[in-house]
Amino acid sequence: MTDPIRLLRELDAQHFTSGTAIAERLGISRASVSTALAQAEDYGIALTRRTGAGYQLATPIEWLDPHTLNGYLPADTELSITLADTLDSTNRQLLKNPQHGHVLACEWQTGGRGRLGRRWLGALGGSLMFSVAWQFAGGPAQLAGLSLAVGAMVAETLAAAGVRDIGLKWPNDLLLPATTGSAKVGGILIEMQGDALGPAQVVIGIGLNLQFPAHWQAELGQSAASLQAAGLALGRNALLAAILSRLERGLREFAHSGFAPLLPVWESYSAWQGEQVQVLAPTGATQSGVLLGLAADGSLRLGTAAGEQLIHTGDVSLRRANSEASHG
Repeated sequence: MTDPIRLLRELDAQHFTSGTAIAERLGISRASVSTALAQAEDYGIALTRRTGAGYQLATPIEWLDPHTLNGYLPADTELSITLADTLDSTNRQLLKNPQHGHVLACEWQTGGRGRLGRRWLGALGGSLMFSVAWQFAGGPAQLAGLSLAVGAMVAETLAAAGVRDIGLKWPNDLLLPATTGSAKVGGILIEMQGDALGPAQVVIGIGLNLQFPAHWQAELGQSAASLQAAGLALGRNALLAAILSRLERGLREFAHSGFAPLLPVWESYSAWQGEQVQVLAPTGATQSGVLLGLAADGSLRLGTAAGEQLIHTGDVSLRRANSEASHG
């Protein structure tokens, strides 16, 4: 079966490209071209088709490119980047051989995962889906707050790239707009290997929606947002490089100082800081209170009628009090 992404790479948004020309260039049948491009909507791609002229992208795609990426990265970077068209999951693949500083990014994931095993959807050419492998000398106990630290770094980078009202929802979601927390625009999934005393090999998975097809909202089951609609001023390659540069610097700092230096940064982007919220535990039990901020280890500080409570577990989701929608 012909890979639709391979054919979509032959198209642009400025000109029509004939199916016959694509077939000849790739050495496949004209019928294979038609069958593969009929699947474009499954990838979140809109095509214009014109009899006698061929196919044209409705909107341009900036494909990830190793040379472009390396041009944006600092000359002294220790990161090595691998790009792929299609993977089941960048985290899953990188966990097979988590070499320090290795970055794996793809254009399309067939089995992308979010928090609590939820599916992560990202439109082809309209998202960033990548993972970074990093080794820490200490064991897992020294990595408390790592996902929050990564969230703070990503939020900082997005804000610097022009994104308005970016917010963080404990423990690992990025929301737009921050003032209402109404729609998810990104998420972080951290998985680790190693002994209790170290070293620990960590794989940090990040997914961001630069664009999100409106017709995918129903399939997702929750609101999603677009970074481009919120003012993102960078293209995909420049944004990925900016995030990677911030992560490379920040992960070194985290290895030395932990989460504490980034705690106030995280709180400055907290979508619901000082508001009445509900904490929903995996058991179904809920607890209401005021979101006070974070403790030094990254646990959530919740002000309740019984006093301040600390929420430690990673599978707790937040909801606004009396909210009808969960954004977990």
